[in-house]
Amino acid sequence: MVTTIPVGAGPFAVAYDSGMREVFVANSENNTVSVISDVSNIVVATILVGGYPNGLAYDSGMGEVFVTNEFSSSVSVISDVSNTVVATVNLGGFWPLAEAYDSGMGEVFVADSAGHFAGDSVKVISDVSNTVVATIPVGTFPVAVAYDGGTREVFVTNSQDDTVSVISDLSDTVVATIPVGTYPAGAAYDGVMGEVFVTNQFSSSVSVISDASNTVVATVNVGSGPYGVEYDRGIEDVFVANSNNGTVSVISDVSNTVAAIVKVGAHPLAVAYDSGVREVFVTDLGSTVRVISDATVSPDFAVSASPSILSITRGTSTNVTVTLTSMNHFSGIVSLTPTIAPMTPKSPSLTLSATSLTITSGETATSMLEISTAHSPQGDGAYVITVTATSGSVMHTITINLSVTKT
Repeated sequence: MVTTIPVGAGPFAVAYDSGMREVFVANSENNTVSVISDVSNIVVATILVGGYPNGLAYDSGMGEVFVTNEFSSSVSVISDVSNTVVATVNLGGFWPLAEAYDSGMGEVFVADSAGHFAGDSVKVISDVSNTVVATIPVGTFPVAVAYDGGTREVFVTNSQDDTVSVISDLSDTVVATIPVGTYPAGAAYDGVMGEVFVTNQFSSSVSVISDASNTVVATVNVGSGPYGVEYDRGIEDVFVANSNNGTVSVISDVSNTVAAIVKVGAHPLAVAYDSGVREVFVTDLGSTVRVISDATVSPDFAVSASPSILSITRGTSTNVTVTLTSMNHFSGIVSLTPTIAPMTPKSPSLTLSATSLTITSGETATSMLEISTAHSPQGDGAYVITVTATSGSVMHTITINLSVTKT
């Protein structure tokens, strides 16, 4: 954690403006947007918008920030030069919940929920005219939108039917519908892997969608109530706000595993990556924004043993597989050292098939640990084996519980 920044009440959404090096926060409970300087980490402007602002998108082509106002059924357009509302786009009576900027078309795609009525759709706004130019029917209760610049498609999470709609921005039609987890709530595009990460709030998981096949290729278990999600292209990880347990899960996009867990506020909700200072801004639904330096999520590795509890008869031997797993893009040579306690002349002997292993980013490596009692026929009893894995200043240990019996 780097710092905590006070903002308005109920900060529900956050977006990074790379042109101005500022972070915009939608404060849903007092109808404002806070503008934070990423140099000073203080609020430099507060902008009045519509009723219950809950979504943000930065339009780099126009230097504007689009804000969805759920209770006003409108989108406020903010100039990032003057920090004033320069246009308001009326959507027609439903509840806009989120949006994403499509740089290929110069358009903003807005998830517009009809609630319990028919008519859930995505509204397409031209950023030149600030008018709605298309309405696209999608699934039930759309709540999040992500633009995939690799395929020129827009991914929309439909929270009530557990699907993601894929929209072609050329035809403004749905070209695929993908089943995901329960209550998909957030979406983020990973341009390096060509994948879209979707948070499943009620499944406590993240679905990883290949944009080549439009299928789920992995499911990653995270914390409770995952909501906001963002791709950090600086370290090529995905940050997920777990709204129910005050943490952010950091997912490696190479291994699709959780590489780190960061403690934040009580109710983290939305996430934005600031490439200028390589920090991640997380809204806490009270009235603050937490700032995480992605440098604190350093490369690491994990070590495991299988089996970790075993029993053998004296005079015999067995093998345990020691596995090293790269986390957060760790690459390097890891040295392995086994020890046993108690250590006596009758203790089992330990031999590793490899005492050093080289692992690359996102990969694993293994060494076989042979445990032998052939030389110590009287060495029955309980033992604790410790394997120490070391690479530079990084060290991890695992323990293996061994029982040696007479028969």
